Amino acid sequence: MESCRKSENDLHLFDLLKQGNEQAFSKIYKLYWAELYNAAYKRLPEKEKCQDVIQNVFADLWNRKAELDLQKPLAYLHTAVRFQVLKHIQRGSKNSFLYQAFEEKLISPLRADGELLEKEAKDLIELFIKALPKKRRKIFILHYFEGLSTAKISVDLNISQKTVQNQLTTATHALKFRLTHIFLVIAVAYSIFFK
Repeated sequence: MESCRKSENDLHLFDLLKQGNEQAFSKIYKLYWAELYNAAYKRLPEKEKCQDVIQNVFADLWNRKAELDLQKPLAYLHTAVRFQVLKHIQRGSKNSFLYQAFEEKLISPLRADGELLEKEAKDLIELFIKALPKKRRKIFILHYFEGLSTAKISVDLNISQKTVQNQLTTATHALKFRLTHIFLVIAVAYSIFFK
């Protein structure tokens, strides 16, 4: 019963936000900042980078408030955090110009339906994970999905921390490479069909 009331209260706050109510935005910020920060930290365990991620989520939320049509605000915010983390990781790529050029049209979590976007991203990542070698897959899942540190993974799997770091680096670069190619294909298709 309490969660139902909380959900209704969330919807009311987001309705007020959509109308430009700064107090509602401030309440949303205070209610969700810590929870969203913790979600980001599990995927990107660097304090300052996580703070940037959360600030970006809330800045996008405010900038796009008039476009919001949310049925599940908390799921929506968590999806936004996941994509901001991916965007942050992608910025380290040499080919990030492709990502930046098309991110607004292709993967912006605050312009698309959160549940649909989350499913598409989840499917893509699941396919990537299934294609990884067994050892690398295990390390990738433990680090990015279960939030374990490289030190903890090395102890649990009885391998050196350097091996864990190398496997994570290899998997991350492979994911970036595949995403870059996907964005390139989409960019070419977009330029052919929409120009």
